[in-house]
Amino acid sequence: MNCFVVNVSVKREDFSYEFWSNLFRWLNLPQNIRQFIKQNVVQTLGTEPFRPSIAAQCVAAIACAEIPSQQWPEVISLLKHNVTTASSNEMLKESCLEALGYICQDINASTLEGKANEILTAIVHGIRKEEPNHVRLAAANAMLNSLEFTKKNFINEDERNVIMQMVCEATQCQETPVKVVAMQCLVRIMSLYYIYMEQYMYALFPITVNAMKMQIDDVALQGIEFWSNVCEEEIALSVEAEEAQERGTTPEHVSRHYAKALPHLISILTETLAKQEETDDDDDWNPAKASGVCIMLLAQCTGDSIVAHILPFIQQHFKNTNWRYREAAIMAFGSILDGPNQKILTELVEQAIGSLIEALGDSQLQVRDTAAWCIGRVCDSCEEVVIRREILTPMLPALSNALQQEPRVASNVCWAISSLAKAAYDMACQLGTDYSGQPETYILSSCFEAMISELIKATDR
Repeated sequence: MNCFVVNVSVKREDFSYEFWSNLFRWLNLPQNIRQFIKQNVVQTLGTEPFRPSIAAQCVAAIACAEIPSQQWPEVISLLKHNVTTASSNEMLKESCLEALGYICQDINASTLEGKANEILTAIVHGIRKEEPNHVRLAAANAMLNSLEFTKKNFINEDERNVIMQMVCEATQCQETPVKVVAMQCLVRIMSLYYIYMEQYMYALFPITVNAMKMQIDDVALQGIEFWSNVCEEEIALSVEAEEAQERGTTPEHVSRHYAKALPHLISILTETLAKQEETDDDDDWNPAKASGVCIMLLAQCTGDSIVAHILPFIQQHFKNTNWRYREAAIMAFGSILDGPNQKILTELVEQAIGSLIEALGDSQLQVRDTAAWCIGRVCDSCEEVVIRREILTPMLPALSNALQQEPRVASNVCWAISSLAKAAYDMACQLGTDYSGQPETYILSSCFEAMISELIKATDR
């Protein structure tokens, strides 16, 4: 019976045949049989000697099938009661919180809005520092899954204060899994409820900055992700403000400009860039890569301001004897190109392009790879500089040689060549076109056939 019930918990958005088949099979069972199963599954909560609880999964699966059909409305109250009752043992609390977490994860958020208070009561009780860590972990996971439908609770300042206090306390737990999930909650809260966060930033700033500095990757990633989300929200608010100005209206929400914490973040992010592993898989997500993304977003948020704070790191480490710092400096440079105005950007590229071309021949794979990526970024953002003949003369042979290197390098070189060709074409079009709207020639015409030949060779590797 367990296997049948668990299959009901296929997420609603999947709308698979399996989901609907199991749902109808369950709901078409006689009421007395379903009630018997539910009673027995509920009684099993907290009795299993292993984790995670299968009974919790079964309870959640049945709840996800019945609650949308206005059946078993008392299940949330029952689970809350088991969590908050003083006589409940740790295993019962944990399994009930797991069940709540599964329900919140798998059911449509609007279906649970009326039960949000009861769910949060159970979660807040379970996440308290007085509870054992395994109970706190189950509560933290349930909190993470419940955030979508707790908007009314976040609007209420008193309730919001309690939620934020409990989550912030959980980030200080010495048990890494609890700390990680609590940090994930903060990341999600910032995305969902940015407009309510101002009064909490004095607490959130040290929590997230300290997380960024931690040697535990999973924790550091969440600290970095928090600030990436701050930037994403503020970029979106900036766009909304511009659109509102064009319409002559007032935007509904405005940016609080938390990204102005830039001076405190950049030194941590740039140092983290230099913590990449030599055996790092190109597809692995780690703090070094997350830092690069965060710097990109900070650049978009803060514009010219980022240059003064990050340029010293770039200049200091472009020629560092430690390859990790060379690669970090190039990554940092490529990551800020969407920020400064065109005049500042042109000056930066003019100063750096020679070193970037030279880095294509670096002894370290990671440096060559990032240099090729960075040159592609430069071609996208600073067309006027890269098509100068004095730049093309050393850059084209360097790209040709790099095209024959390791696949990850060659892939970025292909993109760089594509970006360079587009830059040259765009600039040629600005100088004039023929009757068909095409330029008669452009600066890459003389080497076009050779470039195509090299690219075709690369496809055969």
